[in-house]
Amino acid sequence: MALVDTQLLRLNFGIFVLHAVQMAMFVVVPPLLVAAGLPLAEHWQLYLPVVLASFALMLPPVLHADRRNAARPVMLGAIALLTVSQAALAFAGASLVVLALLLLAFFAAFNVLEALIPSLVSRLAPEHARGAAIGVYNTTQTLGLFIGGLAGGWIAERHGAAAVFGACTLLVLAWLTVAR
Repeated sequence: MALVDTQLLRLNFGIFVLHAVQMAMFVVVPPLLVAAGLPLAEHWQLYLPVVLASFALMLPPVLHADRRNAARPVMLGAIALLTVSQAALAFAGASLVVLALLLLAFFAAFNVLEALIPSLVSRLAPEHARGAAIGVYNTTQTLGLFIGGLAGGWIAERHGAAAVFGACTLLVLAWLTVAR
């Protein structure tokens, strides 16, 4: 039982980090896209194809994880890709193509993790506590959204966009360490 509790704790930490990073980075991504020459009203023209392509990129790893019982290596790979995308965003500058590619990498990793983590929570939780485990998972996810937006805004205001991505990189590295 303690092993299951530890595994659930790791997954909850992961979903917290995933959503904290998402909110923190989206405090600074829109201004970066504007600086790269994409007016705010046209951001959908970048987000829509990036998100759609990320869904296509997400499917093979998720299907592989499911069919081959390989959730752990797929999850670790997605966390590593998330780490790389955050670190690279810290140095991306104002190139629209580079930002789009890094956002594609982020969303591909994000979508893989969004598919895997709740599935793992429901599989790992004891049957009698499955509802509670999913409730804790959802609460942790929401806390990540709140803390990520708050911390991202605070860091961006004081230290700039690169520092937000640097902090996100460190947070995801902590997750990668815990997930291993």
